[in-house]
Amino acid sequence: MGLTSFDACEDVLDHLKDEARDRVGPWGLGGNEMIAYAADGAARVDGAESFAAEDSGGQAPAQPHSATNVQEAGVDEPDIAKTDGRLLVTAAGGDLRIIDVTGAAPRELGRLALVEGAEQEYADATVFLAGDRVVVLVRQNTMIAYDAAVSYYPGGGPPSTTAVLVVDISDPAAPMVESRLEVDGNYLDARMIDETVRLVVTSYPTLAFPMTEEDLNRPEDELTERNRVVVEESTIGDWLPSYTFTSGDAEPVTGQLVDCERLSRPDDFAGYSTLSVLTFDPADGLSPDETVGVLTDGDTVYASQDRLYVATTRWGDPFGADDRAIRPMPRPGEITTGIHAFDITGNVPARYLASGEVEGRIIGRYAMSEYEGVLRVATTLDSWTGTTDTSESRLYTLEESDDGLVRLGQVGGLGRGEQIYAVRYFGDTGYVVTFRQVDPLYVLDLSDPANPSVTGELKITGYSAYLHDAGDDRLIGVGQEASAEGQTIGAQVSLFDVADPAAPAKLDGHVVPDAWSQTEWDPQAFLFWADTGQIVVPIETATGSSALVVQLGDDTVTEQGQVSRTEAPRDGWTWLRRTIVVGDTLYTVWQDGVQANGLADLEPRGWLAFG
Repeated sequence: MGLTSFDACEDVLDHLKDEARDRVGPWGLGGNEMIAYAADGAARVDGAESFAAEDSGGQAPAQPHSATNVQEAGVDEPDIAKTDGRLLVTAAGGDLRIIDVTGAAPRELGRLALVEGAEQEYADATVFLAGDRVVVLVRQNTMIAYDAAVSYYPGGGPPSTTAVLVVDISDPAAPMVESRLEVDGNYLDARMIDETVRLVVTSYPTLAFPMTEEDLNRPEDELTERNRVVVEESTIGDWLPSYTFTSGDAEPVTGQLVDCERLSRPDDFAGYSTLSVLTFDPADGLSPDETVGVLTDGDTVYASQDRLYVATTRWGDPFGADDRAIRPMPRPGEITTGIHAFDITGNVPARYLASGEVEGRIIGRYAMSEYEGVLRVATTLDSWTGTTDTSESRLYTLEESDDGLVRLGQVGGLGRGEQIYAVRYFGDTGYVVTFRQVDPLYVLDLSDPANPSVTGELKITGYSAYLHDAGDDRLIGVGQEASAEGQTIGAQVSLFDVADPAAPAKLDGHVVPDAWSQTEWDPQAFLFWADTGQIVVPIETATGSSALVVQLGDDTVTEQGQVSRTEAPRDGWTWLRRTIVVGDTLYTVWQDGVQANGLADLEPRGWLAFG
């Protein structure tokens, strides 16, 4: 799959108009409407590393502390909360809060409002912590009033924006926004490697196709012709994302996010949206100048230390004329996943490398892994005959070439009649979990990328939706126990022996009846503190949230206890967002506060409410 660059904005506009003329329908432009299917959960590497920073000036010394549970070692991910062993910064609750975690109880030092204005009804924020700076990423979706005129957008909904803030917290009591960049579109994900941030944003055109009450009674061919006029009269600003940049107290500067000369398109039409990769160093401040783009959609981001991949699962042909007719379900061969690869070595702008495609759908970014120049991708090929589920899963290997991301090899037949629930890669070994009634854990040998193979299989009841390396040939699984008929029973933390790839074995499992854990779709919620062998996962039941703490032995998983809130929530239900270890204290971060408990005895030590 090749890529063609543009020489000028006139070329970009001509291309988009050409593609839209035959595809526009009475309701606007179809396509770009993603289907949410599977939870995003699978394997991560080096979940909770222990850090101990040097003492600095008059500050209290940093204590050993956990880190965000990331997919790849050395590739940081944005999270709800971060700590350096002295401060805990969190965006839970809607504001950026800087909390002192050096004392007996958590203490708020400073706070910064992230979203202003009643027009932003919803905002979701995550953070990176880079020395004395915090990078805050805020998704902002504008809500439409009920009495507003209806418009159909190419993205299927009203435009969204992403705000990026670099905040100086050298004085924790007075956090200060150094620079702010607001861009059209929704940020898919971001990574930080050696304090260079790569932010991936997908932006739909802002081209709108108004629809009034009178229009509903007009013939569809008239509406189609009217919408063709909308396309013909469009400008480059209707199709490509823009930005607003503010540095300190200076006046805001606006512009086009991706220069047309830095924009490319796949040889095969891939949609009207723009996939942008921004690059910046928090110490140098924000800038829109280092942005590259591709005219394609995207929904899943994976990154190794030198490659960034953006994948999109396509459910048949999403780019036909938008006549709002009921389309048939796509056949198995029509469900594919397209992948775009970017070079992110060093601190220079990302550079597009190649694109490729595999059959089937992925469950999330953990279905992908790059190792020694080879990309591994695990997919499920859905197939339902009406009476029988004949789905199966495969693992593909791909490498970069002049022709794009080309297949080296594949292994199929995994979990016939089942779906992938988890994937994990360790070097040249892969683990795939599928489930329908029982949980086959497959062990794959990937040492020869041209000939990947299954070396072992374990069938047990239940499933693991997240897998984690415990060292010493042990694998931790978090998911659900189930009956022999496939009915889930409750949340489970399992321990597997994978020393013999031909004969993986389950050693033990702890079940919490009638419960589930957000770790199943959000592995950042998982905490493994190797120093003490403690595993912490959030647990949800009909009565509320708690943090389940289990002790890992050589062959056992034993419950130590559950950490619940000492203070009742003000507004009813509240979520447990993260668990963090600092020194001998376990911090639980909730939507409305932070609680401290002893790591050894789990006894409460203090509660900080978000006022």
